[in-house]
Order: sequence, then structure tokens, then C-alpha cells
Amino acid sequence: MSDISEEYLNDVMSNVATALELKEWSFNKQTFNNIAQNYFGIIIPTVLSGKVCEKNESFSIVLKLAPTDERYRVSSAVSAMFAREIFVYSKLLNKYQDIQKSHPLSSRYVIPKCYYVCSDYCKEVIAMQNMCEEGYKPYVNSMFLDISHITIALKSLAKFHALSFILKEKASDLFEEAKKICIPLTEKSNKRYIHILTDRLIKALEKFKNTPYIALLEILKQKCVQFIEMAMNSVRCLCLCHGDMWKENLLFQYEDSKPVSACIIDYQTTRICSPAFDVLYLIVSSTTTVLRKDYFKQLLDIYYQSFEETLTQENLKPNDVYSRDMFQYDLQIVGPACLIVANTAIWLSSGLQQEGHVRSKIIPITDAEKIEAVRKYTNIITSIIDDLKNYGYLEIVFK
Repeated sequence: MSDISEEYLNDVMSNVATALELKEWSFNKQTFNNIAQNYFGIIIPTVLSGKVCEKNESFSIVLKLAPTDERYRVSSAVSAMFAREIFVYSKLLNKYQDIQKSHPLSSRYVIPKCYYVCSDYCKEVIAMQNMCEEGYKPYVNSMFLDISHITIALKSLAKFHALSFILKEKASDLFEEAKKICIPLTEKSNKRYIHILTDRLIKALEKFKNTPYIALLEILKQKCVQFIEMAMNSVRCLCLCHGDMWKENLLFQYEDSKPVSACIIDYQTTRICSPAFDVLYLIVSSTTTVLRKDYFKQLLDIYYQSFEETLTQENLKPNDVYSRDMFQYDLQIVGPACLIVANTAIWLSSGLQQEGHVRSKIIPITDAEKIEAVRKYTNIITSIIDDLKNYGYLEIVFK
């Protein structure tokens, strides 16, 4: 997918320099180990230098670029994803920044600066602040977050959700605009993704043959659309959610080797949904069953307390906006959807997706590697299913 020429990159950086009013500018490509690439775009870190009013300035920038080759556009999926993310960075997060100006610095939702966007077809660009230069970095010690990291992540997610409710109350026009761009996930809005979710359930059925999980997975496959749409049409409350809230979309800042702040990234799937979906999906996709056994209720408390605190700073009453009882009710509704999406994500991250446009980044080669990949995948999904059952979040599957 890396079809970005040096000439095109120079043109992009020229536009960024113009937006920053830089004269006599130059730039250098940096690395995150290498030029990073996500599934629906290309990520390039750069340093842009020049003069503003005869003063030397330097900006550490991450470019997020859509593929310029139409072969990689995956029908309309890439265009829709970049439209959402451009809106989030250029409008939504800017408003959230304004809302937070009166909040203590330590309690604010972390927002990278957005320097430039372009929404032209096959030329979509977002130029944003490189948060790695601010000390933020991905958690790479394990496939799953430990208790200190998931705690910080949930606090950040709670602030993101709370700001959506504040936006609805204090800037309703922008919230209505957001609803039109960040539309819910339904069969009508994203038939391709629903097909992918169903296909991965079919693959799960193959891997779980002759196990007690077959009946559950079969119902999830048959009613995939219904369960996904329930996260929007059967819950008590909706807000602007991240939509893909797991470990890979988090950066952490540290003090004395301990995480003290999180920065959420990749807003391509931002959509109207139940906040409970983001919360439950983050927990089940990004922690181990051992951690969940010890801390699950505490994690929900941590999220909701941070949510309450952010709303209270804007004189909103949490019980009127989204009460704890409403949150608990919604967790039961979104459980099946979280499992369906987690199944697709874990299949991909375990190296099992070897065909199609979106493939696993590390593919097992030898027979032993393939067996181990399947074992890892089935163990993780088994633990998620067992835990969701124990929480009572899969009861609606059999109703």
C-alpha cells in the first residue's frame, strides 16, 4: 500500500508549512522503527523546520495519509474512515480543547494538535502533533495491558465520552453535525464490515468444532447484524464513541516507569454508539482473564468515577446524563457485539487472517507456528466468552 512518492510527500509538507506560516522550510522523515502503516492508511513521522517572523521553529509531525492508489481504497471504506477522522481532528477535538480550558491541566483529555488536513479524494491527509515527542509511547511489553495501564486508559476513555455529553449540552449544532458524519455501525452503513464480522464467526466455528462454544457462536453468526445494531438501538444512552478502543490505539506517558497519562489515537471508526461498548470492548480485548477476575468491577468503578468527575466540572449531573444504572444496563446489551468484534480483532492479531485486503501483519509460516497461532486465538476467545457469561453479559444471546 506504500504508494507515497517523494514528490507527493513534498507537496503535502509544502501545504503543512503554508498552514503553519513557515518560510524557508525543510523537513526530514523520521522513523518509529520504520515507516509505519496501519490497515487503512500510511503513517509517516517527520520533523518540519523553518522560520516564523524570522524566528526558527521546529515541529514534530505525524502524517496520516490515505493510499493514493484507488486499488487500495476498499470500495468507500477508506473515504468514510478518513472523513470521520478529519472531522474529529479538525473540528471535534478542537471544540473539546475549548471546553477543557477551565479544567485543571491534570484532568484534561489529552489531544494532539492538528496542523493541517486535506479531505480531497485519494489525497486525504492529517498532519498532527507527534505525541512521542511529548513522552507518549505504545505499550509493547505484552499483548495485554496490566492493571496500571488499563486504569489510565479507562480514565482517558471516560473523559472522551463525558466530553461528548458536554458537547451535546453546550454545542448542540456541532453534536448534530457529528451525528451525520460519525454514523452508527449498521448493516446499511457498513455492509462490508458486517460481512467481515460474520465471516470471522464462520472461521471461529471451524476452530471451535466439538467444543461447548459451538451453539453460542452459531447464534452470534446467525444474528450478527441484530447484536451489532443493538449497541445503538437497544441501549439507554448514546454518545460519540471511539469504536475501536483497544490497546493498539493507546499511547502512554510515564513518570518513574509508571503510566500517568494516556493519549487515544486513530479515530477512523468514531461513531454514535453506547459508551458501554467502548468500555467493555477495551477491557475484554486488552486485558487477561486473570486480571479481569481480580479487577473487573473495580475497572468499571474507575471508568464511571472519571466520567462523573468530567461531567461535574461542567456542572452536569451524571445521574441525569448517564446514570450508573443506565451504564450497567447497557453493558448487558452490548456484550454480544463486543464478543463479535473482539473475535475479529483477535483473529487478525493472532496472525490467522491470510487473505483479503486486510491481513494479519505477522503470518505464521511453519506448521508449528500455525498450530500455536490457533491455540493462542482459541484460548483468548474462550476466556472472553467465559468471562462475559460470568458477568451476565451474554444472556440475551439465548433469549
